[in-house]
Amino acid sequence: MLKTSLGPTRKVSAAKALVLFAIGGHRLAARADEVAEVRPWTDSMPVPSETPYIGGLVRHGEEVLPVYDMATRLNVQVLGSSPLCLVAKRRDGPVALCIDADIPTLWNADTASVRSVAGDNPDVVAICHIEEEDVPIYSLSTLGQATSRYS
Repeated sequence: MLKTSLGPTRKVSAAKALVLFAIGGHRLAARADEVAEVRPWTDSMPVPSETPYIGGLVRHGEEVLPVYDMATRLNVQVLGSSPLCLVAKRRDGPVALCIDADIPTLWNADTASVRSVAGDNPDVVAICHIEEEDVPIYSLSTLGQATSRYS
């Protein structure tokens, strides 16, 4: 199984390390400790589900993961002919997210560049100012659980 690395590293410290990735051309971030790995995407199999944004499974070798459809949640299409699979460490078990073909990078967020938010999206826990852009930081450990009746 081919696993991709997280690309160039910029002074990463474990406490403030973020993984930057894109879905539909939109840059997103997550805490590095909530990302298990990034690997090539394999086609998902649709399955019936009452859990919001989970409607498929993806298989990597012997491992089968539920797919969290972040692109649909963001109302965008994944970009690139070879999308990637970001495996998120959700509290109730790992989930797969199909992300753009651009290889994710690690970023060391200093305290001054991060601000908390209170908005319509409960999965966004903060905003980080990175390279002249405000990038939302998602909580992958609780991804989608606020929209689920089972949370």
